[in-house]
Amino acid sequence: MKPMPLITSLLLGLFSLAPVHGQDEPDKIGTVNMQQLLAEYYKMAETIELFKGYKEEVIEQNKEKMKAIETLVDQTRELQAEAEKSELSREKREELFGKLVSQQREAEALQNARMAWLERKNAAFREKEAIELGKLREEIVEIVREEGENRGFDFIFDRSGASGANVLILAYAKDATDLTAAMIERINQDAPEKAEGEKDSGDQSSDGE
Repeated sequence: MKPMPLITSLLLGLFSLAPVHGQDEPDKIGTVNMQQLLAEYYKMAETIELFKGYKEEVIEQNKEKMKAIETLVDQTRELQAEAEKSELSREKREELFGKLVSQQREAEALQNARMAWLERKNAAFREKEAIELGKLREEIVEIVREEGENRGFDFIFDRSGASGANVLILAYAKDATDLTAAMIERINQDAPEKAEGEKDSGDQSSDGE
């Protein structure tokens, strides 16, 4: 097999698809844009909806926690206003200020707990996002591998530069065939038919920008 020009041992292929040929037979090289494939994969729309539902649930729960804190803050203000009345006895004023301090501490504790809860939820979401997107990438990689073998490619490189998930990145490939458009059609061949007027995930993301 001929070595690919200007490709050193550091410039590794995304996929090695075919067995070694004779020394004089050139490698057949293709490229794909994994970032584009992921964005236009029909299952991406379902995943986006999954993420959206998770975020909305966290937002609603956070609103409830904030409401409880705001109620305490309002009660604290009322206690402070009552404690500052001039006609109150010293004992009554000290009693009200004691309650005031207690409620302030309770509100502060609830706020700290809310922030810690949000951090945990955000960390859980990032983990869930990585897992779900990783599953989609693995599915796409397998389809690309299968399609590449069917088309007789020796190597297919990812040229998006942002694929992750152990998918190596294209550094250089001379006379490579870009298979992205064909792969988009291939990975979506099993997509369910869309209802009239329904947009795909790419359209949804562009509308939101």
